[in-house]
Amino acid sequence: MPKKLRGNGRVKKITIVAVCVLIAGVLVFVAFINVKTAYVVPILMYHSIDQNSKSSKLSVSPESFAKQMEFLRKNHYNVVMLEKAVSYISKKEKPPAKTIVITLDDGFENNYSVAYPILKKYKIPVTIFVIVNRIGSPGFMSWEEIKEISGSGLVDIGSHTKVHFWLLGSDKRFLDEEVAGSKKILEEKLGKSVNAFCYPMGSFDKESKSAVEDAGYLCAVSTNPSGVSPDDVYAIRRVKISRSSDSALGFWIKTTRAYTWFKNRKETE
Repeated sequence: MPKKLRGNGRVKKITIVAVCVLIAGVLVFVAFINVKTAYVVPILMYHSIDQNSKSSKLSVSPESFAKQMEFLRKNHYNVVMLEKAVSYISKKEKPPAKTIVITLDDGFENNYSVAYPILKKYKIPVTIFVIVNRIGSPGFMSWEEIKEISGSGLVDIGSHTKVHFWLLGSDKRFLDEEVAGSKKILEEKLGKSVNAFCYPMGSFDKESKSAVEDAGYLCAVSTNPSGVSPDDVYAIRRVKISRSSDSALGFWIKTTRAYTWFKNRKETE
């Protein structure tokens, strides 16, 4: 056999072996990620649903929000309330595949006029954290609107404090007013328990975290706390959704358990 043909045969064999090794490596990596992320629930964080997404990282356009909710529904995601995800964490239970949580911060009026109709269309449950002292002010939901969505079965209302001030370093009196005080007002107005809390600007310290626990909340969400266990229900990390997630691929990546797991792992190192 000519040397050239023998050489080509060796190249083909080496290529086949290399491809097999690569495929095996990918399968092992996928299996590793599946094991590591089995108990992870991605929790997405939105703020305002408006046309300011090009200038604000806290905005998502109505068009993108609608496409994202449609994506979740059509791809059979198990969208649950935050409290359900907290139950999985607390009981160390493995959640169903593609379980995910949607949250919105601040209580903007567009959460009612824009986001809520979309959520109803696709039957997507969410938790909305409202700033109590801004309720009824320009740009924010009214008490009537909050009561309506709270009674829909699709929206759980949580506290984002009374005035949305930085909690780190605050004295006990201020913490009690913002944490327990906001909870009391919401429960009296809505006639139901308010069990979820959201730290302003996503930051907290030992004292503010203790205030949340003492007030009787079941959980609290943040953004990217460092040095905190993923099992800590009073320091739950979330994934921010902004214009960078407008593409289907970008949004899908942020909804994966692997993305949340890698993000959490990076923050705890």
